Amino acid sequence: MSETFSILLPHVVLAVAGALFLLAGTFSINRRLFGPAAIGVLALVGWLLYGSSLVLAEGGAIAVRSGAITQGFQYCCLALGALIILQSLSLQQEANSPTGEFYGLLLLLLDGLLLVSVANDLIMLFLSLELISIPTYVLLYLGRKDQRSQEAAVKYFLLSIFSAAMLLYGLAFIYGLTGSTQFDAIQNVLTETYAPRDPDVLVPNPSILGVIALVLIFAGISFKLAAVPFHFYAPDVYEGTSAFNAGILAVVPKAAGIIALFRLVGHVTVGFEGTGQQLALILAGVTMTGGNCLALLQTNVRRMLAYSSVAHAGYMLIGFAVGFWEQSQLHSGLSENAGSLGLPGGMQASLLYLLAYSVASVGLFGALIYLGRPGRQIEHIDDLTGLAKSQPIVAIAMALFLFSMAGIPPLPGFWGKFSVFASALSVKQAVGEFGFQLHPAFAVLAVVGVINAAIGGVYYLRLIALIFLHEPLGAPRPTGGRSAYAATLIAAVGVILLGLIPGPVFHFLQNSAGTVNETATASVEQP
Repeated sequence: MSETFSILLPHVVLAVAGALFLLAGTFSINRRLFGPAAIGVLALVGWLLYGSSLVLAEGGAIAVRSGAITQGFQYCCLALGALIILQSLSLQQEANSPTGEFYGLLLLLLDGLLLVSVANDLIMLFLSLELISIPTYVLLYLGRKDQRSQEAAVKYFLLSIFSAAMLLYGLAFIYGLTGSTQFDAIQNVLTETYAPRDPDVLVPNPSILGVIALVLIFAGISFKLAAVPFHFYAPDVYEGTSAFNAGILAVVPKAAGIIALFRLVGHVTVGFEGTGQQLALILAGVTMTGGNCLALLQTNVRRMLAYSSVAHAGYMLIGFAVGFWEQSQLHSGLSENAGSLGLPGGMQASLLYLLAYSVASVGLFGALIYLGRPGRQIEHIDDLTGLAKSQPIVAIAMALFLFSMAGIPPLPGFWGKFSVFASALSVKQAVGEFGFQLHPAFAVLAVVGVINAAIGGVYYLRLIALIFLHEPLGAPRPTGGRSAYAATLIAAVGVILLGLIPGPVFHFLQNSAGTVNETATASVEQP
């Protein structure tokens, strides 16, 4: 119990701070104090995370569980959260802006994101995802007061409720199939049924209930990822809301969906890895192709970035398709071929991609916030024409973010794409008695991914060409504030460091992958 409290203490502090900020918004407090105070809360939570326990006592129905990847994910979320808050400092200095409520909702949203990473129970996972969604509805409404913003908020709200219902329905099916909501108990039941250690035990065919559950879970999480065909809300919502809110939508729900899948794969999919692999393969190919092709047609900056975020979700799903294959190999006792290229495993490669994408996205939207003006944001790509002449430092930072998203070496986007493509090429299938060859489906997926990377480079390079190779149409003075400018530069430094020094991240993910595999093996082998 003390270890559970140690894990939950940072989340409790963050939730209480969010509630206090909401309450403080009703008093006459200098609005300039809220932003720095919110960053101070994140620093306190980071210190509490550093002191929290990493190992839980074995046994018992535990709703939360921590580990190396969980800790790393939480630290990254806190750092990105601090950058997001830094971007908003100047925006919240406007008169009549609900500053206390704004930062309270933002802290609650970040708390939900952190809770998703430690959830060890279906109910805890669902509630954590909803703790992200509900503040997002209000933040979308607060972003802009015009009709387009309200329409975007309502559209996101209705579709999010629909996706939450599908996810909850799928989780209910898992409970009906196994009789438990706790991840370890679910894994034990499914392992005893579909992956017994005794070779003489008859293994039944996967239950249709489990297949339906997996389809519904993928559908619910695909909305968070903005994966095809659950992406159709993204371009309209990104265009209708503010650049700040679009930046939140580009990063936070996607991170929540990826870490939720990471928590679920290997626990609630034992015996259904083939179905999960097929779903992830199809979604990855369709999502990255649809997102990139539609982004080519856009002239609105935020719509283009919305479709770009769709495509990046497809790249991340490649790693999860590999992850399902790795789990099936693990439960079959054939895991010696997984990760044969010496790189992080499939799901760890997706986490690396998520980190590279998130830093670049936060920085890119920070630049759009800085370049905006009261009553007129950066809307059309022509608004960025000749930016290098009027704002050279911001232009260079934007080029770094766009090059990273395009996968240009040695920036982190390149390492992310390289990892997910290499993980797909590491998948082998048996040929004859002792031979192995590349799995044709994964080989095709890797080729499709490379082609899509080239397609994505077209619209990124088109935007870079407008910024550097054309004369400016005007030289309006940006009014996004020094805080947004500072956040953009910090993100640019982060992109450079992650690109030039990727070794520590690779090493961390490789070691974490080994820890995950050892834990899963122990669960499979227990009587």
